[in-house]
Amino acid sequence: MAATSAPKYTHSVVHAACCLLILFAICPKTEALRRFTPDDAKIAKELNRKAASADTTSYGQPVAELTTKLTSVDHFGSVQYSRNDTYSMRYILIWPETKPNASSPIYLFCAQEVTLPEASPGAGFYSALANSTGALQIWPEHRYYANSAPYTPTDQFAHFTIEQALVDHVELVLYVQNMFNLTTNPVIAIGSSYSGQLSSYLRMRYPDVIAGAISSSPTSFGCPGLGLDPSYDPYGFAKVATRTASSEGGSAAACPANVQKFFQTILSLGASASGRKTINTDMSLCSDSTLASDDDVQNLALYVQNQWTTAVSKVGLRTVKVAERSVGKAQYNAPIADLGLAGVPAYRVRVACNYFKSTTLSTTQLLSNMVSALAVFNANTTTSNGCLDVTGATAEPEPEAPGTAEPPSVTTLDVSVASPEAEPEPNATPEPSSSDKFAYQVCNQDQTPVSFDGVTDMFFDFPFDLDANDKECVQQYGIHSQYNWAAYNFGLSAVRQSSNIFFTNGIYDPFVACGPTVNISATITAAVYEGCHAYDVGTPDPEDPPSVTAARNQGAALIAQWVKQYNTVKTQIPLSNAANMFDLSYSLGGYTQVVNDTLTGSTSFRDQQVLNSSASYSNSVAAMM
Repeated sequence: MAATSAPKYTHSVVHAACCLLILFAICPKTEALRRFTPDDAKIAKELNRKAASADTTSYGQPVAELTTKLTSVDHFGSVQYSRNDTYSMRYILIWPETKPNASSPIYLFCAQEVTLPEASPGAGFYSALANSTGALQIWPEHRYYANSAPYTPTDQFAHFTIEQALVDHVELVLYVQNMFNLTTNPVIAIGSSYSGQLSSYLRMRYPDVIAGAISSSPTSFGCPGLGLDPSYDPYGFAKVATRTASSEGGSAAACPANVQKFFQTILSLGASASGRKTINTDMSLCSDSTLASDDDVQNLALYVQNQWTTAVSKVGLRTVKVAERSVGKAQYNAPIADLGLAGVPAYRVRVACNYFKSTTLSTTQLLSNMVSALAVFNANTTTSNGCLDVTGATAEPEPEAPGTAEPPSVTTLDVSVASPEAEPEPNATPEPSSSDKFAYQVCNQDQTPVSFDGVTDMFFDFPFDLDANDKECVQQYGIHSQYNWAAYNFGLSAVRQSSNIFFTNGIYDPFVACGPTVNISATITAAVYEGCHAYDVGTPDPEDPPSVTAARNQGAALIAQWVKQYNTVKTQIPLSNAANMFDLSYSLGGYTQVVNDTLTGSTSFRDQQVLNSSASYSNSVAAMM
């Protein structure tokens, strides 16, 4: 497709002004019920501050819009008919400068377990691919992780389920398709890690809406009862982490044995007060991290284990709490430096293992060298005060999914009328952190039982205790874990009956033990590459191994195949696209119900502006006037 003939402005201020005009011309007033908050304005300002770095393609320079959609809190119960049970879901649209045609794809970047700006909209390989293929990008924010969460913590996360989140995605897609007259365009779901689970689940459960899915580093198969052959191995996670630190992973041959000996040493010394004093001294523990009890020793062991494995948030509630105090970047054993944190070297596990080359390390050397190894994972942040801090006082946040490209410039509608900051209520319950929220999801539906034995791996005996973990979930959140939720809803039989899903995993990522690594069918395929967790969705780098490039190329080829297949079929047989089944001009309802008050003679669920005809997409001068 040829680019528009509009002149290309090089001055960033002029370009931003043009983007604003284009957005007012091509985007309807999708936000009619909620004004932008100061937080929204800050996000827009920050994203707009970063100059558009995406390459200009034949479809022009992409622009973006931050907006919201009124969404049901409960898509399944009778509460959805109450007009008060709604919330404003934030999302970003990234537009090709050239108008999408009837066959242009739509890329749905599934919501992550972070706020919208932390998801780095517009970054990564598949966002660049969208720009080069003229695709519209949709970046939603996950319910409850957003500042505009459904309810305050007083609702006890009652509607914080994967099922509800999936329908959030589907209704947003149908809403955007209808608003911009793109109801027959193919939609590709893309995600990594947790959002990679969502992308595959969307394809399996809503194949009439999602034409295909890219699922990078999901942990979808990391639970019992899936019907796999061989069945899921809860010790596989630790075995992969050990392999990454071995000569097979390019690390020093003696590294696994020395790391294992470290754990044996601190657990033995930690049984006595004098031994704990030795650990405090040899590891230079900060005053708030010193060991005074058996529990302190166990927590130190878990902290170090998390650093080497990055068992972040999904291996049991107790480990979740420890992981909050650790960065745990070994999971991101990337082939490039500075991924997630400046100062972290390429292949960080190999670098850390250099402190364990010798086969004759003394006890003091084992303990002090472990401190040096941990500093590699954290770029010295946990030792910046001259001592090792394991409490989190100096820990950096968990690294973002790979993707270093700056997002395109973003403009918003009505930012100038941002509402004032709300005053906090007296004695208000503090908002849970993102890790607290994900810990709830782990307890509820996303459990990945992971065990360590200190025999087949380099760690220590720490088997997953289902009963103890369930008890803690009840104490913390008042719920029992649904350990078989994934098996019941998305087991192997469900996967086999689906199609058009591409799973990818990095060989250095311990979570590769929880994801598909071989083709399941002709249309459910998998690739394993030399890299870390979700590395293939990141922006290409000259240092990338050939297998990473091959995985990306395979994903791009499959998307092209799915889009072509979808567009071919829709011209051969009548399609019953869900977006055409009802009048979806209103924001609420849609896929799961027909709201009663949209019937003849009733008042719309939303105000009357959304009942206008779909917006037309145009970059013409006339359309901007």
